[in-house]
Amino acid sequence: MKDEAKSREELLAEVRQLQQDLSNLHAAEEQHEQREETLRESLALVQGIVETVREPLVVLDRDLKVVSANPAFYRTFKVTPEETERRFIYDLGNKQWDIPALRKLLEEIIPQNTFFDNFEVEQDFPGIGRKTMLLNARLIQKGEKRPEMILVAMEDITEVKQAQDALKKAYAELEQRVATRTQELALANRELQREIEERKRAEELLLQKAEELARSNADLEQFAYLVSHDLQEPLHVASGFVQLLARRYRDKLDAKANEFIARALESLSRMEQQIKDILEFSRVTTRGKEFALVDTNAVLDQVLKDLGATIHKKKARITHEPLPEVMADRAQLERVFQNLIGNALKFSGDQPPRVHIGAERLNGEWRFSVRDQGIGIDPRHFQRIFLMFERLHPREEYPGTGIGLAICKKIVERHGGRIWVESQPGRGATFYFTIPVRRRPEAPAEPGKPE
Repeated sequence: MKDEAKSREELLAEVRQLQQDLSNLHAAEEQHEQREETLRESLALVQGIVETVREPLVVLDRDLKVVSANPAFYRTFKVTPEETERRFIYDLGNKQWDIPALRKLLEEIIPQNTFFDNFEVEQDFPGIGRKTMLLNARLIQKGEKRPEMILVAMEDITEVKQAQDALKKAYAELEQRVATRTQELALANRELQREIEERKRAEELLLQKAEELARSNADLEQFAYLVSHDLQEPLHVASGFVQLLARRYRDKLDAKANEFIARALESLSRMEQQIKDILEFSRVTTRGKEFALVDTNAVLDQVLKDLGATIHKKKARITHEPLPEVMADRAQLERVFQNLIGNALKFSGDQPPRVHIGAERLNGEWRFSVRDQGIGIDPRHFQRIFLMFERLHPREEYPGTGIGLAICKKIVERHGGRIWVESQPGRGATFYFTIPVRRRPEAPAEPGKPE
């Protein structure tokens, strides 16, 4: 009885063990099914990713036959899956893929390594022409149910290489142009340095000549002053004796002698006036006063008063615009207006003189004008009339020393301006002169305000 009970217990234990094993088997089957489902989902995901990759991908077995490829591979190399799968990579469709670089990669490099990156190939590919491809290969180790395979990825970098080559060429050309330009600039710089040195020497020579000219002008002005000053005394003496001779022997000499005496007195008077004008010309710079603010209207009023007798005699009509205040030497400015208006009265012709004085501000200076309706001036003589002792008319017709306009020119230039004339014979003349706009020394302009 004990033996039967033991056998029953052992049998029950074996049954329970079988039940447990069966339960474990069912659990294992469920896990296997889950793993397979997960694997199928993973494979579908991977397949989807591979399908969307833009670069050609191909999987080979160890015999270098195509296992599969992605759509980009078929599009790039213009083959179909039927012409590709289970065929040697060197013989796809009717195209011979005897590519030395690819053969080297698959038959020499991969067997010795598990991967190779960025293997660049440039040659004619079947069906698509000359391309530059970047190859990457991976050895896929065999699994429990999977043979060993090779994954090859291809990237067409033809345009990139062309762009790089173009960039290298452009860079080389740019380097050459830069080198050429640098050489040109170096040459130009040396030439500029030479010109600067020559200009510096010329400026030094010009400065030296200017200093010599200034000394010479000063000496000449001093000489003219001394000569003219020293000539006045003997001239006065000679004039006095001739006048005494004329008074004492007026009734004792014949008409011819009286004419000689009159001519001598006239010449002495003219020489005396010339000496005075030379003295005035020499004193423009040496005896000029410091510039001060001058009302040009007041200057003109004084000049018209001084010329009043001539204006009345000639029945002249003189008009003027409102005139500005300028920084000037008043006495010298009066002399300029006196000479210009005096000439307008002198060279008026047969008609009563008509003179107009105006002024306008242009480019930082005042431009004065004295316009008449007189006999006019031939343009050929525009420069000549501003020289000393230059006359355009006989002395008997129009008296004068021929120094007045030269004095005007020197005064205007001392003030930093210029003088010129515009005229036509028989149509009057307009004399222009300028004086720069200057501020009062004691009242500098506020910052940001124009002169």
